[in-house]
Amino acid sequence: MLKKVLRTGAGAFARGSDAVAAGATGLSSLLRIGPRTYLAQRKLYADLAQEAAGRSDTFANGVTTALTEARAFGWHRTHSHPTVLALIGVETGADSVDWIRTLHSTVRCHVLVSPAQAQRLSGLDPALFTVCDFLDAHASADLVGILDHVQRYWRRCDVVIIDLAEARVTATQIVRLQHAAYEYHPDGEVGFATPAHRVDGSIVAGIEYDRRSSRWTAATGQAVDVGQNLIPRYALAAVAHGFYVTSSAVDRVATPRREIASLPIDDQVAALIASGWRANVRTLVFPAVVLDVAVFPLPSDSDDRRAWLEGRIVDGTDGRRRVIFVLNATSISGGIRAVFEIANGLAARGLDVAIWSLEGEPTWFELQVPVRSFRSYEDLMLSLRNEDAVKVATWWETADVVWLASVNRGIPVNFVQEFETWFYPDNAVARAAVVASYRHEMVTITEARYQQQELAGIGVVAELIPHGFNPEVFHPLPDVERRSDTVLAVGRSFFQKNFAMTLAAWKSLGDRRPRLLLFGTEPDLVDDQRADYVERPSDAGVNELYNTATVFVQTSRHEGYCLPILEAMAAGCPVITTDSHGNRDFCVADENCIMVGQDDAAGLAEAIERLLADPAEQERLRAAGLETAARFTWPIILDRVRSFYDSLSPSDGRDA
Repeated sequence: MLKKVLRTGAGAFARGSDAVAAGATGLSSLLRIGPRTYLAQRKLYADLAQEAAGRSDTFANGVTTALTEARAFGWHRTHSHPTVLALIGVETGADSVDWIRTLHSTVRCHVLVSPAQAQRLSGLDPALFTVCDFLDAHASADLVGILDHVQRYWRRCDVVIIDLAEARVTATQIVRLQHAAYEYHPDGEVGFATPAHRVDGSIVAGIEYDRRSSRWTAATGQAVDVGQNLIPRYALAAVAHGFYVTSSAVDRVATPRREIASLPIDDQVAALIASGWRANVRTLVFPAVVLDVAVFPLPSDSDDRRAWLEGRIVDGTDGRRRVIFVLNATSISGGIRAVFEIANGLAARGLDVAIWSLEGEPTWFELQVPVRSFRSYEDLMLSLRNEDAVKVATWWETADVVWLASVNRGIPVNFVQEFETWFYPDNAVARAAVVASYRHEMVTITEARYQQQELAGIGVVAELIPHGFNPEVFHPLPDVERRSDTVLAVGRSFFQKNFAMTLAAWKSLGDRRPRLLLFGTEPDLVDDQRADYVERPSDAGVNELYNTATVFVQTSRHEGYCLPILEAMAAGCPVITTDSHGNRDFCVADENCIMVGQDDAAGLAEAIERLLADPAEQERLRAAGLETAARFTWPIILDRVRSFYDSLSPSDGRDA
């Protein structure tokens, strides 16, 4: 089913194999969004389908698209669970007899119907259904009554809520939902599964709680759609139609009976889901199943739910704000280094800070905070959900971990240093999974306006606080002689850095090429008598390189921020760079740097020769760079970071 959804697209995919309905939905979407956007969406989902056809993507944090239709039916042959289908609402379509018979032939099911619906079942074997007064109408459908009835008469059966006023649910869709409920999480914490729903041609992947506005919101694709709403994800609420309840969840989750008895059925479902999360029973949105609905109701507000979602403790018994940064690794990386700098800075400012990671304490950085290591994300999450703290995701895979660990305790923060779709240029499913990890329940912080704008495209509002550098480490060295013939660059082959452009420009100068000085962890990157490579230099050693070189060159295709440019400016080294997006906040062409076009090796070669021959221009760029860098020192930036974490109120999250 996932491949079918991906292949057909959000606008054209309709329930079952009903070609007429599919065509009508596609036409509706075409009229709503226009032909250009419609065709772009069709191509997007076609590309995703091709990507999914040859692979089953499972990521380290447990997110997976491996639960295919074929696997579901293979599993169902030997592991199927009997189900009770609770039919609510007033039927608007044809007779239900054939539909129920078709379901029963594939799914071991019994049907609960209202007295009014029973009148439509003439000729159906009475053993297949039970008439229940508590299903008399959609508005007064009693979820507690349904679950009580199942426990009394159909123990060990799962439950599926089906709204007769909406799209018919097929046997295949029930099998897919059952398979997901039992197999998506290896330790069996999923107790509820819900399909995605389509409203006016747009797929809604469940319901989120927007922490900034304190309101429920539908998880739609927003302006940027890379297929994120086709990735399975967890949710804090769901609508009733297609809602799947496992028998173990019926037994484990305490139904808030009196409080929800008079609520609409969708609010009753939301209350049941909240009770489930309190018992660590998860609700999974499984968008391989998509049901059409005329409306998509959001849960109404309640004091109990607001207290659950926002009444958080994030200070320790000593009164200090607790902050736990969650990393996938502690190895050498610019992004990891930034987290370490912030952790040290916050600890120095009185916060109780820790690092939790899949790797142990680093040997390359002097951390002043404790490090706890775990074997897997799941182990880390199980420990983290017992903590009262601000919990900070630092990489997209850690976002789900932090969110799951903060459903009942603490405040989740997503520290975005990079819109990580860039890391998966050849994997459309991975890019969709990255975008799906950004959630409204998390407070989001990022480092550059470019990331802030990208996040806005998927409906995420992010606080902007830039990175900083340590002025005690990166600064001019009066006793070090600056050479007049040396180009310095980070020697890294990662495609995003586009070092190939730097190398091509340098080589094109032939016998006129200056000395090329590189640093990093790939000493065999260049084999040339005029090139030198400094492997794994210390911070002080890097600063000396900045003070030695005539010019620093960085030709990345994309950067989340590009801190080396700022460090070079702080050391008084003139900069030639490309527009790599994240550097726009501090790189101004012809003011504090020279900017050349992407992949313009000839333009870069000309800029290098021109700058090397112009000491006055070097001095002008040096002075402008020092002035720029002075605004981004860690003491200045860390005060802003401290204010950000202090502003996360334990009572109501973060106000818009």
